[in-house]
Amino acid sequence: MLDPDHCYAAIERRDPAMDGLFFTAVRTTRIYCRPVCPARTPARGNVAFYPSAAAAQAAGYRPCLRCRPEAAPDSPAWAGTLASIHRALRLIDDGALADGSVAALAERLGMSDRHLRRLFVEHLGLTPLAIEATRRLHLAKHLVHDTRLPLTDIAFAAGYGSVRRFNEAFQAAFARAPSALRRDGGAADPAAPIAVTIAHRPGFDWGAREALDIDLPEGRATVTQGQGRTLRVTLDGVPLPALGRAIAAAKRAVFASG
Repeated sequence: MLDPDHCYAAIERRDPAMDGLFFTAVRTTRIYCRPVCPARTPARGNVAFYPSAAAAQAAGYRPCLRCRPEAAPDSPAWAGTLASIHRALRLIDDGALADGSVAALAERLGMSDRHLRRLFVEHLGLTPLAIEATRRLHLAKHLVHDTRLPLTDIAFAAGYGSVRRFNEAFQAAFARAPSALRRDGGAADPAAPIAVTIAHRPGFDWGAREALDIDLPEGRATVTQGQGRTLRVTLDGVPLPALGRAIAAAKRAVFASG
């Protein structure tokens, strides 16, 4: 359980040690933020706290454009849950629900889809589809902001069945089209390197290495230091449908080695 007073004190000081450990939802704006968000600290009575971005999203809040929740360090909100849920979450992170159904995911876990939904609601307070919706939106936003991929490619890489559904999701989440969230407003470049920025909390030990090369099931990732508490993940030879899996696998490898 989150301690609201502890969480509010953390956002007042923009504590990087708490980044990714919870998300602040602002009732007046209907936006959720990381604890390190540079925006003015909202009034204590106007905020609620959630252990994950998916929980804030499911409660009807939209991701902040300034602090970019999609780039936050991984949340340990699922710690202490059942091993089967951990495996399910990893499979969702790898795109299991972008390519298939909850029933197919449950079958891979050796249980019924009804039982899987019950476990998720009981232990996480969310359905598998609610978590998938946030994963899909965050991956798409990450690629829109950090890469020059054409928006059509991003739509399918993130698991949207059509460009229309992709556009609708962005309009619902950000009240604007995906093209309006391009970092510099320039034209997309399919030949540009596919690289995204991820954040880490204080205490992550990068050591003396200049780069970390990671062999992936499909392609390769190279991780280098970015600005501040960030790392840059550059992907090579990764097909579009595997981008989400590749980024998730690279993050797991980096933080397991740090």
